[in-house]
Amino acid sequence: VMNKSTIVHLGWGLVAVLAFLAGYFILPSGRDDAGVAARRGNSGPGSGAQDGISNGKADSAAGESATGSKSIEKDEVARMLAEKITLSEADIGELGQTFRKSSDPVAKRLAFSKLIQGLTADNALLIREQIEHKDHRSAEFQEFHYAWGAVAGVDAVIFGVDTEEDDMKPALAGWAGASPQEAMAWIEGLNMENDARFDPLLKERKLEVTGLRHHLMSGIVDGLADADPRQAAMFVERMVAEGQADPGHMHIVTGEVLRAAENPLEASSWAEGLPEGRMRNEALGRIADHFAEREPAEAAQWAQGFAGQPGTERIFWEVGANWAGRDPQAALEWVNDLPEGQSQQIGIRGSLNSWARRDPTAAGEYLQEMAPSPMRDAAVAGYSTRVAWEDPAAAMSWAESIAESERRQEAMVEVGRAWRHRGGQGLQEWLSGSNLPAEIQENILTPRDRRRRD
Repeated sequence: VMNKSTIVHLGWGLVAVLAFLAGYFILPSGRDDAGVAARRGNSGPGSGAQDGISNGKADSAAGESATGSKSIEKDEVARMLAEKITLSEADIGELGQTFRKSSDPVAKRLAFSKLIQGLTADNALLIREQIEHKDHRSAEFQEFHYAWGAVAGVDAVIFGVDTEEDDMKPALAGWAGASPQEAMAWIEGLNMENDARFDPLLKERKLEVTGLRHHLMSGIVDGLADADPRQAAMFVERMVAEGQADPGHMHIVTGEVLRAAENPLEASSWAEGLPEGRMRNEALGRIADHFAEREPAEAAQWAQGFAGQPGTERIFWEVGANWAGRDPQAALEWVNDLPEGQSQQIGIRGSLNSWARRDPTAAGEYLQEMAPSPMRDAAVAGYSTRVAWEDPAAAMSWAESIAESERRQEAMVEVGRAWRHRGGQGLQEWLSGSNLPAEIQENILTPRDRRRRD
């Protein structure tokens, strides 16, 4: 007959096995370098600016942070919060000691899970002390602040004003997921310039109001998208119309839909059901990028159904760019088979932009064989704006060869800006002899953020 001690040890052994299975199959990775993977930027039509959030809270850039893989396992956080337990101060200290010091990853994950299960608005600061050693990009750091936002709302968000880490965004996501109406009303009524709570960020650290607002907005949208993607899409559309959000925030919503969908076609059906307009087109463009990155031929066939539809140009950019990055000839055959018009021209522009990244010599030779036409103009525009980052003077010569005046000026401005970003050596001399209108030259020489302020 087993004595009491044996039974206790067997019981703890069973707990360890169950915890291992939970940690291996359910809980997110605890690696400190696990961060939210930012989607690659692109210069395609309608693409939003990138999020611009790095080591601190924000920089002056703002826009989209549509994620691919997520470090926050939000469903798991919700499960932990639902399985509430009561923790004393001593319990929190013991669990924190295990989380910080144990060499057993299962024990660490189990301790973290219990800390979240016992999280309340009252003990949040004490529990934060147990996880603050983690890198702010780690799963546990982000999950804790997501959970804190869910249980404490604005208090969890405002705490982040005085910290160096990026903790405001996950707290906002947690708040928006748990109390969407409260979170939306808060961001809509937020006047940071006249709110002394934000002085540490705006006055002491000199963050741009627009960049910080868009960063906070991305947290709200992220949380809304978890609970109700359609509500999130409508919120983004309204905030963009009011000038309080960037169209790129729609990519956050679409990323969540893609994560939950069985395949890109299911996500496409969701996007096609949105009201016509820019947000629908942003969503479809994001889906096209995701689809074409994985299955370019299937994505190309899907895209053909949108040929000629106004506002869907980015679909053709994304398919062309993704496919040409692997197989330029296949991408160009697809583009050439499309009906003539804007969709076809955007498709070849994306294809040549991507091909120029992969093999600028071969792409340039292809352009030299093209007869003058709107298709060639579009192809040269795509090619030159990519080559500008390596050889701006050569890229400008290509841009000057575009026949259609408006497209030529657009390409020259984009090439000129790239030239300026690379240091601008020789740019001023080139502009002096370019005969470009003074307004166009000013657009090239003036940074975007300064033009917005002016």
